[in-house]
Amino acid sequence: MRGLTVILLGLVLTSCLVQADSGPVYVVQPGDTLWDIAVANGISWQELAALNKIKDPTKLQVGTRLRLPTKEDTYLVLSDGTKVVVTSEELDLLARVVHAEAGSEPFEGKVAVAAVILNRVRSSRFPNSVWEVLHQPGQFTPVEQGTLSSKSDASSMDAVRRALAGEDPTGGALFFYNPYKTAAPDYWATKQVIKRIGNHNFTL
Repeated sequence: MRGLTVILLGLVLTSCLVQADSGPVYVVQPGDTLWDIAVANGISWQELAALNKIKDPTKLQVGTRLRLPTKEDTYLVLSDGTKVVVTSEELDLLARVVHAEAGSEPFEGKVAVAAVILNRVRSSRFPNSVWEVLHQPGQFTPVEQGTLSSKSDASSMDAVRRALAGEDPTGGALFFYNPYKTAAPDYWATKQVIKRIGNHNFTL
């Protein structure tokens, strides 16, 4: 009976789907819950909440347009098994940040920078989406100052995909810096370096 209910619910929810330039969108109807919408679209409610930056799933308003995952979306698996959606836009932004921060570094250094960013998404000390981590004030200068290039290179995108697949040359680092260029050497002196790759130190 429960299976039939889910199937019927899926048919009802499908009728509320619209197509937007950035992918499929669902318009919230009276009586909808995030769980119902997620089940009908074959994902978890946590994934749907992360994709739409929803902090309180109980306050879902009628008429809200919810972005649904597309084939281009990628998932970051957290330590508890929860999957966080990494949208195609976030993937592109992440690659451009890696290019800006580690463009002249060896490939391992690019993977390491991507891994640091993803480690922050996984950490309770930082926001739980790639977009929010990269836009956190005072963290990534190229993002904050708007100096990112409009495109990344193939090497940076490959490094990002390797990091998303679980590769982490840093061993879990949450920060990186260039000791020859930092404007805050006294601050970084308080943090233990756990890995050195290219010109970057990686720390917790």
